[in-house]
Amino acid sequence: MNYNPILILLLAAWMYSGVYVLDYIDRRADAPERGRDWLNLAALLAGPLVIAAFLLYDMWGQLRENFNSIFRKVNARRYDVEIELRDSRGQPVLESGQHGESGEAILRLKHLLYEALSKRASDIFFDPKPNGTLVVRFRVDGALRVVEEMNINLGASVISAVKVAAGMDITEKRRPQDGAFSAESAKGPASFRVASVGAFGGEKITIRVLASSAGPLTLRDAGLTGENLKIMQNAVRMPSGMILICGPTGSGKTTTLYALLQAIDYSLKNVISIEDPIEHVMENISQMEVNTKADITFAKLLRNALRQNPDIICLGEIRDEETAEVSFHAAQTGHLIIATVHSNDNLGTIDRLINLGVPLRSVAATLQLLVSQRLVRRLCHCKEHTELAPEYAEYFRQAGLSTRNVCRPVGCRDCDGTGYAGRVAIFDLMVMNNSLRSTLEAENATLSSIKAEIEREHGSSIMAYEGFKLVEAGITSVEEVERVTLNLE
Repeated sequence: MNYNPILILLLAAWMYSGVYVLDYIDRRADAPERGRDWLNLAALLAGPLVIAAFLLYDMWGQLRENFNSIFRKVNARRYDVEIELRDSRGQPVLESGQHGESGEAILRLKHLLYEALSKRASDIFFDPKPNGTLVVRFRVDGALRVVEEMNINLGASVISAVKVAAGMDITEKRRPQDGAFSAESAKGPASFRVASVGAFGGEKITIRVLASSAGPLTLRDAGLTGENLKIMQNAVRMPSGMILICGPTGSGKTTTLYALLQAIDYSLKNVISIEDPIEHVMENISQMEVNTKADITFAKLLRNALRQNPDIICLGEIRDEETAEVSFHAAQTGHLIIATVHSNDNLGTIDRLINLGVPLRSVAATLQLLVSQRLVRRLCHCKEHTELAPEYAEYFRQAGLSTRNVCRPVGCRDCDGTGYAGRVAIFDLMVMNNSLRSTLEAENATLSSIKAEIEREHGSSIMAYEGFKLVEAGITSVEEVERVTLNLE
């Protein structure tokens, strides 16, 4: 019988590879124990094939590890943004680089804060749900939107990170707490006011975002034009009296207050402001901040400010009887007081002052200008022209407004599908004249008589008209004007 030496060598090599694979399997720590006998038999009979299988398995493991490494880097890049958090004393807090759940929570918090600054959010809400999840929402341009939903473990860690940054007690989860921290990022400096309270399902956290990178607006930037702009510019030049900016929470009163301060000639005026909190630092103004925990209130700071011989005093808010009494007394003694009041409209402001114990005669003697305002959202560039409903078309016709540029929201990537980007204010300015003062000073003056005089002098739908002028210009939509003026009809 003839034997092919090449085949004999190949058979010997095959058998040797089988023995080698048996030894190779014994040396591999990840070799399966289950079915080892069958694996050994396969290795003995088909060594090269088993070797090839192990090599393919190792290659797949390496590829999977490379993929996971890339994924981890991308995920870390997503959340590890360039933002540095500082506590109320200005010391760095929550440094990156921690591992585990705490590290992930810090990265997630920093990402949320950076995203809030990028989207111009005014508030961040952490809302616990009964199912154990934590829903994160932003308030952008006055509207709420859900950002993400966290599981119970990560949500609890993120809340703890917020409380650590704000200098709050992380072990106290039921009693209300307040705190603050700041941040430095590519979006500029920002400060955050934190409030926590126990809620069903967990702990609710609200963060007020006070971004100071843009700085205060001018009166024109705030939305004042034409005659309204002249009235505001003239009012701030008055030697004494009171200018009140009124509206509900979130109507932009503080922004208008800062814009009014921008119109002051600081070479002639000594200006002091009392705020809670200081949202924009203005180098030409002596700014004081309220601290209720230290018993530093609006009224106490106002009494102290009067001893500094100011020409103009700016009050962040008249919120109690003592502050109202001192501020009106100051307005009667040669100071110009600029302040905000939480109220619905101009008539509501007068009613609010009466409830705070200010006599109508003092209101008539000192009040120079009342400014009511609301914020409407600006249409994004993706807007498109639309036709008005018959009732609005008739209103536009009677008011002498054009319908040529009336638009409606559409939604795109730039506005996150909302159809709106940014906000603009609409105003109702009421200048105190002799007729209104006579009505306020009358012995039988009532809110009804004051309302009748206001409507006779200024009309009853100024705010809606100002809003529809923005609709005429294609700046906002009919729905937005209706939303903010519905309770003023």
